[in-house]
Amino acid sequence: MTETELKITLDAGRIAKLSRHPALAQSRLVPRRNEALLSTYYDTADHALARAGIALRLRKVGRRWVQTIKAGGGGFGLFSMTEVETPAPGGRLVLDGPDPEGVLAAIAKAAGDAPLSPVFETRIRRITERMRPPGGGEVEMALDSGEIVAGEARTPIHEVEFELIEGAVGGLYDLAQLFFSQGRVHFSAMNKSARGYLLARGEAVPSPEARHAGDLVHDAGATVEMVARDVFRDCFAQIAWNMALLAASDDPDVPHQLRIGLRRLRVAFLIFRDSLGPEALRPLADAARQLGQDVSPLRDLDVLIGEVAADAAARGLDAAAREALVAELDARRVRVRAEVRKAFCEPRAIGFVFDLGRLIEGRGWLAPADYAQSTRLATPIGEIAGDVLGARLAKVRKRARGIRKLEADALHELRKELKKLRYAADMLASIYPRKRVSAYLKALKALQTGFGSLNDAAMAGEILTSAAAPARDDPQAQRAVGWVLGSLTVRIANDRPRLFESWDALKAAKPFWR
Repeated sequence: MTETELKITLDAGRIAKLSRHPALAQSRLVPRRNEALLSTYYDTADHALARAGIALRLRKVGRRWVQTIKAGGGGFGLFSMTEVETPAPGGRLVLDGPDPEGVLAAIAKAAGDAPLSPVFETRIRRITERMRPPGGGEVEMALDSGEIVAGEARTPIHEVEFELIEGAVGGLYDLAQLFFSQGRVHFSAMNKSARGYLLARGEAVPSPEARHAGDLVHDAGATVEMVARDVFRDCFAQIAWNMALLAASDDPDVPHQLRIGLRRLRVAFLIFRDSLGPEALRPLADAARQLGQDVSPLRDLDVLIGEVAADAAARGLDAAAREALVAELDARRVRVRAEVRKAFCEPRAIGFVFDLGRLIEGRGWLAPADYAQSTRLATPIGEIAGDVLGARLAKVRKRARGIRKLEADALHELRKELKKLRYAADMLASIYPRKRVSAYLKALKALQTGFGSLNDAAMAGEILTSAAAPARDDPQAQRAVGWVLGSLTVRIANDRPRLFESWDALKAAKPFWR
């Protein structure tokens, strides 16, 4: 059978709060169970099963022993794997007998003649609830608190799992949203077995850091729907991870990657809109735009403090003036960060994430009345990718007409279209020869870099000269403001010729999709 679970990592104290959540009384089907679960995971000495994507465990439940074999893909938040459970009398592995799912054969192939032995254990106190989601079906919610043990090494684990028992996968998101309507929602990036293997190898679970766009690999024969799903999933992971991290991290890369994820999602909706249909995508695109605007003030202050002011100092701004301006800007950033954190923990932002997950995993774009949609979804991506990328390039070229005479506002609009082309190219690049892709993307990136000073000047001017500009009564800080704006003016004058040269180079480059 296929096991489908939505996993959310928790802080230790949140287990108790969830166990008393009022949504339990509304949705509970049967009385809750409390269990102590001891699970031992087996593998060869060189972890051959793990390399083959197989997890083999024996679990003691009360006085019974159960063997479970899981095989298949990972995920982010949502994990879907083949699962086979059988009794294991006396707590001994059962590696022969009926094998309709082929998992025993897969173990034999991966392990060969190597013996299987314990690698790590999980010791869990579990609260289990059988529940009915708002839209129907049945979901098992498991609140797990305990530890993973490998030799002398230990690591705590606290998480909630929503496992689909009956009904549509969207029910997992429906039910989870009842319990996580606001606050931090940290979708799990790895399951218990993946964490156990890290511990057994003496490797720590990686410290949370900003999540960037992932590598998307497809061939030209992949269906449009499959590629769209994978692109959307990658955007979801980038957005949801950085939203959760934003609540606790001051790393400037976190709001930066969150904003990028939101922009990438909007571009993905654009490039797949005609195939999937715009109706289901439009509300989420609008919400993503608003959330991007919410995080932008924090990102802009990060750039102004960490890059623009630093560049001005490198060009001769004295330390006293720079420190006076940075102190004022940093005080504003503290306030803005608190506002942004609050905004991204409110129901509007949390609801967006669950709606996005539900759309992706529940195929929320399906329109029963659109009889031609099935054909569009099943079309090989190679048949439409060239047209999609060509349409984006056409918009860039339209914005770039008479580029040497364009004013700042028009150049800004061109910059936005270039960014859309870049994101679309990254999403679809893997279906084309790498050498052709690399040459074109190199020219595209060079042009985007050329817009840096123009964008910095527009952002700095808006923050430093508005009615709410910081340090208006501080002569030292105002001297720094003048220096920053003046140095940006010089940079723009120097960069404009290179910007036009980069445009000429991109215009001359052959698009890799032709």
